[in-house]
Amino acid sequence: MSDPPIATSPTPGNVPICALGASAGGVRALQEFFAEVSEETGLAFIVVTHLAPDQPSALSEILSRKTRMPVTKVEGSMQIRPNSVYVIQPDRELIIEGNNVTSRPHSGAVRNRAPIDLFFRSAAAGRKDGLAMVLTGAGSDGALGVRAIKEGGGVIFAQNPETAEYPTMPRSAIETGSVDFVGEIPELAKRVAEVARAKSEVANLKVENTEHDIRQILKSLYDQTGHDFSSYKRTTLLRRILRRLQVRQITDLLSYSQLLRDDPDEARQLLGDLLISVTQFFRDNDAFEVLSEQVIKPLFDKCAEDGAIRVWVAGCATGEEAYSIAMLILEEAERRSSSVKVQIFASDLDDGALAVAREGRYLKSIEEDVSDDRLKRFFIADGIHYRIRKEVRELILFTNHSLLKDPPFIRVDLISCRNLLIYMERELQQQIAELFHYALNSNCYLFLGSAETVETFPQLFEPIDRETRIYRSKAGSKRPLPSLQHNLKVTRFAHYEAPKFSQSNREGLDRQHIAALEQYAPPSILVDESHTVQHLSPSAGRFIMPSVGPLSSLATMLVRPELRVDLKLGLERAFAQNVPTLSLPASVRFEDERRRVSLHVVPTGGGDGPPRRALVFFLDGGTMPEAMPSAEDDGGAYSADDNRQLREKLSVAQERLSVSRTEHEQSIQELRAANEELQSINEEYRSTSEELETSKEELQSMNEELQTVNAELKNKLAAISTAHDDLQNLMAATEIGTLFLDSQLHIKLFTPEVARHFNITEADVGRSISDFTHRLIYDRVEKDALNVLKNLVPVETEVQAKNGRWLMMRLRPYRTTEDRIEGVVVTFVDVTTRREAEAQLRDSEARYKSLFRSISEGFLLAELVTDDDGQLVDLYYADANQSAERVLASNLKETLCSDATGCLPPEWLETAGSVARTGESESREIHLKERDQWLEVHVSPVTNGDGKKRVAMLFQDVTDRKNWETSQQVLIGELNHRVKNMLTVVHFIARQTQSKSASREEFNDAFESRLIALAAAYDILTARQWKGADLHTLITKTLQPLLGEGFVQVRLEGSDLALAANAALPISLALHELGTNAVKYGSLSVATGSVLISWSELQHEDNPGHHMLRLEWKEENGPPVKPAAEAGFGMKLLEEAVAWELGGTTELDLNEHGLTWCCEFPYDRPANNRQNRDGQYSDS
Repeated sequence: MSDPPIATSPTPGNVPICALGASAGGVRALQEFFAEVSEETGLAFIVVTHLAPDQPSALSEILSRKTRMPVTKVEGSMQIRPNSVYVIQPDRELIIEGNNVTSRPHSGAVRNRAPIDLFFRSAAAGRKDGLAMVLTGAGSDGALGVRAIKEGGGVIFAQNPETAEYPTMPRSAIETGSVDFVGEIPELAKRVAEVARAKSEVANLKVENTEHDIRQILKSLYDQTGHDFSSYKRTTLLRRILRRLQVRQITDLLSYSQLLRDDPDEARQLLGDLLISVTQFFRDNDAFEVLSEQVIKPLFDKCAEDGAIRVWVAGCATGEEAYSIAMLILEEAERRSSSVKVQIFASDLDDGALAVAREGRYLKSIEEDVSDDRLKRFFIADGIHYRIRKEVRELILFTNHSLLKDPPFIRVDLISCRNLLIYMERELQQQIAELFHYALNSNCYLFLGSAETVETFPQLFEPIDRETRIYRSKAGSKRPLPSLQHNLKVTRFAHYEAPKFSQSNREGLDRQHIAALEQYAPPSILVDESHTVQHLSPSAGRFIMPSVGPLSSLATMLVRPELRVDLKLGLERAFAQNVPTLSLPASVRFEDERRRVSLHVVPTGGGDGPPRRALVFFLDGGTMPEAMPSAEDDGGAYSADDNRQLREKLSVAQERLSVSRTEHEQSIQELRAANEELQSINEEYRSTSEELETSKEELQSMNEELQTVNAELKNKLAAISTAHDDLQNLMAATEIGTLFLDSQLHIKLFTPEVARHFNITEADVGRSISDFTHRLIYDRVEKDALNVLKNLVPVETEVQAKNGRWLMMRLRPYRTTEDRIEGVVVTFVDVTTRREAEAQLRDSEARYKSLFRSISEGFLLAELVTDDDGQLVDLYYADANQSAERVLASNLKETLCSDATGCLPPEWLETAGSVARTGESESREIHLKERDQWLEVHVSPVTNGDGKKRVAMLFQDVTDRKNWETSQQVLIGELNHRVKNMLTVVHFIARQTQSKSASREEFNDAFESRLIALAAAYDILTARQWKGADLHTLITKTLQPLLGEGFVQVRLEGSDLALAANAALPISLALHELGTNAVKYGSLSVATGSVLISWSELQHEDNPGHHMLRLEWKEENGPPVKPAAEAGFGMKLLEEAVAWELGGTTELDLNEHGLTWCCEFPYDRPANNRQNRDGQYSDS
């Protein structure tokens, strides 16, 4: 009957994955890997690294520049696609869920996070045959995960630690023994592609009808290793074999069988895969808690009578399970204050795994499985490892032992065999269950894996806790030692002609043959020349009764005591004389009856054939009466048969006596040799004693010297203790953060202030500084430390913390008194206040320099040289601003730091000398006659504490001010003159207006109107500082208020001309009178009327060098105008006063169209300037 086909590829729709784990230095390693790896492997690459939780990551962007495969940040749950790259994000962890990769928040504290182990374990659970790779990194993250993936049938790669930037992570993975390939990154990239291709080819391999090939492989494995796996489940065997096909890139089982025959190392590799030496501390923690409550505690309760606890851990692998049970027992013993004797036997076939178990040294990644309390109680920290304490290690005996070949450990109280039975077929499971029942004391316990059970054997065990797979052996009569027929199955591997029989026929013949042997062949054992049992027949178990004490595999110690002498005699004859032996029947007690048993010992093998062996057959002659009849009862006569039996017994006894004599003689010879050796040793002891007496005296002398040295050391220790106390207090009191690193950048010591900047505690001493994050906006601390160690040159730089504070970071080599460099000292000084002060100082200096440069006053800083009497001898410029150069019209920079006594006027030097003598500031005005320049100088003393005399000279050019003061005096005189003139004009207007006004109201209106016109003219002149007025502006401002909207009836014609101040006032009054008359009586009193005001500049008839100004007022389309009966103020003004004031002539014409007035007067352009229409003056 052939086995069903085995699924060798992932679940349909599941894309094969390659998980990559990296930490410190990982970005560069990942870049190199993706630059080399093929982009058509069909794999999905999932990258898990250690990232700062509070910093963004650009890893996906970096990797996307190295490969054409799509690179994706994992967010939420994403479907996995082939030939793609998926990258973890900061502060997240990844798990596999079906064909999806899922990102979720971290579930543990920052210091305990192991994202690589978590993902590898998740991948092992979800993808039994994935690929995993461990690259550069610090710590041991990933070591537990690769073991899980290896257990699931995956292939493991690791970067060569010698080429890794940080070797501890790949080295930790390699130490687990689970890594299949170790190499540099380009080689790993090539290997991944090859394994992926082989994986694809193996996945397409047809596994039907593979029984013949598997048998050949198992036979080759048995020939090479001596271990038979023929009763293991075919699914397990095929999965492990196919994994080796992927690793060795072989595509068919027949070729692999040939490789096993030719390559013993591959046989050992396959054996390791089949043994699956993978476990962990407290695997299924809930089950161990139940074990503690329902098994360990009852054993201690029962132990009060028995006095000892014996435990057997079968298939212990690397020892974690055995140590876990030992810890539970020690914890219970400590709670009870019990001194019970505990012995734990831990057995396995894998010598490499047993070596790890015996060493008791595990990577720090076990922190995920072992609580902090147990780590402190049962382990010792050892670098990146934890070592089991001696008290735990001494409880356990680790031994190479086969459940299928070797006799069991007996009289045990607890057997733990987890995740071993699941790989075996039911027949073998039953045999091992019987073996365990035989080994257990009555009502004692069996602890199995979560997928295993013995409930199919209810006659042997009853469940205690089904969920955690804890069972109790049923009490009753002790069963005989089960026969391990599994050893006989090696005959399946014998050569046979496979084509002659079909598979079903062959299996039928095997079953018939075995059944016949069971029914007709006597029980037997196979023994080698050393008398060691090599094999048991199925029914030989009832003749086996091991001696009390350590279990032995010698046949003479395993058979029942009544048969041991006959067996020893038969084996001696078989191997010494090569003759068979048939012993006389011996009386052997089997529980409640006695039976006649004879031994038939037959030698086999030898010569050029197989090794020499002896077959021992147990011939059961039936029951024997409890008492034989005596001679008296039989009448005192013996029959011939009785005599023959007695003679045979006598012969046998003589042979036994002969053997005993021979052995006795051999013993005597051995004792004589031993006596001679003892005598020789005694002589040596006498000589040694004399030497010891001499040594004693020397030791006494040395002891006195040591006491003296000890006293000196005590004094030094006291001094060191005092210095240490001083150092501790200094480090605690100082605000300078100090961090001491050794040559490997491991933390040696640090002050409390350092903990403000690095996430470290006292418990982190001894760990690498690269394992920790910091709060600095600076990522070169580690590189700077390495550069200091390499170049021995201190590094000093200012760095900013994430809280905004600034620190001066200094890194210096750590030098011993012998001038050896043994590390780096890193100090952090808070310079925030200093930087703020420097910034304020720079701002102040900048403001000072800006002010110094921008002030209009000149500034000179001068150094004075005086004689003994304090008289000024020399003066040197120390500094000067641009205003000083501008005011003095000199390039002072060329004379800085040189003698300047010849560059300053005597009054200036005299003032400087006076200030130097008195120390009091002085001010004075100095006139520089050669430039007609006035300076106001203020000289003050300057003291810097260096003893030098300096003065600061602040001065400004006050020439303009002096001129203004002079002009002010002139202006005051002019103002007095103009005020007098103005008052005279006002007085004249008032008197003339009053004389012609009929009433007070008329006077007020007329007088006010004329004053307004006069004021308008004054406004224009004042705006021009009495330098003249634009004629157009004067006309507009005089008539606009008077005419209002009627001003549109007025036309102005003339070029831009400016009137002198003495002409503006009378013209303004004349225009006011003309406008008032036109509004009341003239052309502006009607809508059709208009006024044309024109002016022009004429050449003087009598004096060609002078000019005349003609101003004409002409009314049109107005009512006829008649002369007044009596001339008033306006007529006199127009006909006489204006002409007189201007020194010109006027004409007044009254006609039927209106009034026409014309005035000509000498015209001088004021200040040679001409003003435009906007009131601005330009050069004429």
